[in-house]
Amino acid sequence: MRILLVEDNVKLARNIVTVLKNNGYLIEYVTQGKEALEKSYDTTFDLIILDLALPDIEGKDVCRKLREEGFVSPILMLTAKINLESKVEGLDCGADDYLTKPFLMEELLARIRALSRRLSHQKSSVVNIQNITFDLSSKLIHKNRKLINLTPIEKRLLEYLVLNRGEVKTSGEIYESVWGNSPDLDFSSTLKTHIFRLRKKVGEDLIQTVTGFGYIVQ
Repeated sequence: MRILLVEDNVKLARNIVTVLKNNGYLIEYVTQGKEALEKSYDTTFDLIILDLALPDIEGKDVCRKLREEGFVSPILMLTAKINLESKVEGLDCGADDYLTKPFLMEELLARIRALSRRLSHQKSSVVNIQNITFDLSSKLIHKNRKLINLTPIEKRLLEYLVLNRGEVKTSGEIYESVWGNSPDLDFSSTLKTHIFRLRKKVGEDLIQTVTGFGYIVQ
């Protein structure tokens, strides 16, 4: 499990890094929100531990930005504030859990284990292909962590091809499954139009044409 720690208290951060490394976690550490955002673009993290009070950007704004950019892994918020308002604020910006300072390292490890179990369940419903992330539960699709706006039929079309990844599907099979109707005289033209529009949004190479047969997502 790869973790990014964002904490400007150097002493606390070093303690957390030591404990997590000793427990088998891969961990990287930064002190500022801007660094955290840059790191998240370059490296895939399974969990981010994020301090609410950072010197450059507030933790809640970093959290919100990460979610807007398509970061779907758990975020654990750390804060010295104990009031309910701060806790609600942190959770509302997209954090999955909240830990109040000071805390015991045993509690931090327990929270990480709980979020790890949640991540395992979450990953089963998230499909990553090339630069596309498709959350099958929420039906949200991101390209390079940017949310893509697809029509309902485009979402069903992409979902069908993604769920049948590696299989060539005939135009008739796709039409019947996605539109819910038996192919009519115009079905091939209708399908081609929607494939064309979908490719413009997700990328030309994601959906491949198998000439004379149908389409496939590798």
